[in-house]
Amino acid sequence: MPAGDVRLADARVHIGGTGRVGTAIALALQTAGVGHMSCNDPQICEEEQLGCFTFYRRGDVGQPKVHVLERFFDGRHGFIFEPVVAPNESPKVRPYLERADVIVSCANRLSARLYLEHAAITLKKPSVQASAQDGRRALGGLVSAWVPDADCSCFGCLLPDPNLRFPRGEVLSPTVTAAIGSIAAQRIVDLITSSRPAMASWSNVLLIDLTSYAIEKLSVRPRKGCRCCGR
Repeated sequence: MPAGDVRLADARVHIGGTGRVGTAIALALQTAGVGHMSCNDPQICEEEQLGCFTFYRRGDVGQPKVHVLERFFDGRHGFIFEPVVAPNESPKVRPYLERADVIVSCANRLSARLYLEHAAITLKKPSVQASAQDGRRALGGLVSAWVPDADCSCFGCLLPDPNLRFPRGEVLSPTVTAAIGSIAAQRIVDLITSSRPAMASWSNVLLIDLTSYAIEKLSVRPRKGCRCCGR
């Protein structure tokens, strides 16, 4: 077995948020060979989401999203999945963060994203943030990575205003969220199998524009005064 495959099989990834982007990442990582995954999300499956997830069934309506995902992964050889019905800030999530090799945030609240980023920084774990833009404004999104010992920004460094609010009710295209999820999953695979500090220093922020089919790679340094990473 190639060395990269061994590292993936032994790796533990935790994903906070199993909406469209988070679920796309989970599916891609499982097929890539990640051997152990945990996911937390407090939300339940709603009827309007049946058309957004190919494996959702009508009987899943009212069930926790992470349990529906657990059922989908059930029986896959060499793969362990642990569901946690809780928000990012819950004490139930902490043990999974401590055991993870990479922490991923796809939460739909900014405060929850910043909480998970700060937890990753405190635990000195690589962190990946993946998000999609409102489809009424643009087709694309952002994938960022923070790595210990690399001179790169954290997710909080990208948001100087800690009170920033994003309106809900956004329109998300399934093809766009699937594409962002796949790109984020590849970034996570790179973090597991490659030199982490070097990769983050080279390009720790990816701006994805699916209107022009372009990815802009940015090397963003830490922001002085960031409350998330303490710079």
